[in-house]
Amino acid sequence: MRAAFVCVVFALVWAVWTMGLASPTVTIQTDQTSYQSGDTIEVTLGVENPGGSTTLDLCVGLLTPDWSIYTLGPSGWFLAIVPWSAELRMPPQFDMTAHFRFQVPSVLPGPPINQDGDYYFAALCLQPGTWTWASNLGLAPFSYSAAASSIPMVSIPAGSFLMGSRASESGHEDDEGPPRTVHISAFQMSQTEVTQKQFEDVMGWNDSDFSGDDHPVDRATWFDCVSFCNKLSEADGFSKCYTITNINYEGDHITSADVTCDFEANGYRLPTEAEWEYACRAGTTTRFYTGDSESDLDRAGWYSGNVDFGTQAVGQKEPNAWGLYDMHGNVWEWCWDWYSEGYYATRPDPDSDPTGPSSGSERVLRGGSYNYHASSCRSANRYHERMRVRYQYIGFRVARSY
Repeated sequence: MRAAFVCVVFALVWAVWTMGLASPTVTIQTDQTSYQSGDTIEVTLGVENPGGSTTLDLCVGLLTPDWSIYTLGPSGWFLAIVPWSAELRMPPQFDMTAHFRFQVPSVLPGPPINQDGDYYFAALCLQPGTWTWASNLGLAPFSYSAAASSIPMVSIPAGSFLMGSRASESGHEDDEGPPRTVHISAFQMSQTEVTQKQFEDVMGWNDSDFSGDDHPVDRATWFDCVSFCNKLSEADGFSKCYTITNINYEGDHITSADVTCDFEANGYRLPTEAEWEYACRAGTTTRFYTGDSESDLDRAGWYSGNVDFGTQAVGQKEPNAWGLYDMHGNVWEWCWDWYSEGYYATRPDPDSDPTGPSSGSERVLRGGSYNYHASSCRSANRYHERMRVRYQYIGFRVARSY
């Protein structure tokens, strides 16, 4: 990777020598040589001009593990080998130092620091508008790795599945069809429902009905859940998915707000309804990921047939093939989508990464709960509620896009 970048610069330096021009000295360094998500990286660029006064372009570049070269401009990162025209006039013997500071992954627009691997910052001084005059190369190597999430996440591979259920499935509801093929891009989902400890660590409060650090949080409004996602994203150094405005509270709970979602952001969010069902099924086509019978459900989740009353500690039942627990039962789980009974019939077949209707009055929930019968815990079953409700049988889990 380094050699590829140096070859480009050598070509530029050759142009300097052949033109007989004086060369400033360019240096660049980072304050550390390795970073994790959420760290702050400081880049220092130095330029010393031993020759006559001239106007220079300042270029800060980043070589990524896939050999892409990005440059840093006033509005963020962009993929190009063009300079950022800072037009720095440098008198003889003048030393100039510039500092850049940001979090990693970069909070600046653009995708440069978004995967584990070795990176290189580079600095050049160029004649304005050209690449014909380059000075000594400044190169600063560093490595990046994603910090361990405070919530265990499971990687869900991209793929396609048949979403919904046929009329012949026991317990089928009209809003579960017509079934259609849906493609889902790779993403991550929390291994379990968000627990009370995880929720309280982020939000600073927890008023669940059923006490227990490892029990799923309950009595959280849909708005509380998207607020949790944003705060967790910030804590783990990711870009927030949600823009939340016009917020109204009752005590700690958000009971109304305007919410939009940026699905391109790399932070935490609620899963879409399609992502939820795809992740739950994990390649299966049966009523539950463990099979079709109620005894199969008993292996996978907590429902009215095996619980007297109340939530249970997460992760005790059999996980699905992708390592997700409690997708059936325990608590209903909020999804992003607005609910529409006839939504499936409005979608193309095949479909790709659907995010639900553009508006509505209630949001979708999935998975069933401890006080619902087996039919409501099926992979295809849909439920819906107003976003402000706080019920002891409703919780959530989180997802992240790559």
